Amino acid sequence: MKKLLTFRNLRYATYAIVAAVVATLMYTNVLTPPVENISLYAAAAEKTVSWGLYIGAGITTIGMLGIGIGQGIIGAKAVEGVARNPEAEAKIRSTMIISMAITESAGLYSLVIAIMIIFIA
Repeated sequence: MKKLLTFRNLRYATYAIVAAVVATLMYTNVLTPPVENISLYAAAAEKTVSWGLYIGAGITTIGMLGIGIGQGIIGAKAVEGVARNPEAEAKIRSTMIISMAITESAGLYSLVIAIMIIFIA
């Protein structure tokens, strides 16, 4: 039979009790700031939201890094395929162009989402 009363379980139980007490105090407005300076809090919240928008837009553009790497791999494999089989150049080229177009569309979606985050939200 496992021991239920270990140090780890007691530690987690203590964390849960502390979290419950803090949540109760916040719910009863003991730990919330006074409302006299609400304009300061609103201004700070607005600045935080604007920075968050720019950070979110930057995160969405990270997808473009993977797309650039993917297109490089597609091009390298197409050149390798043509080098191995020059007779299939037309078929390899058309497949490469279609693959790059599909890959680029994902990059454009990422760019559109970044622009929407910045200018629309």
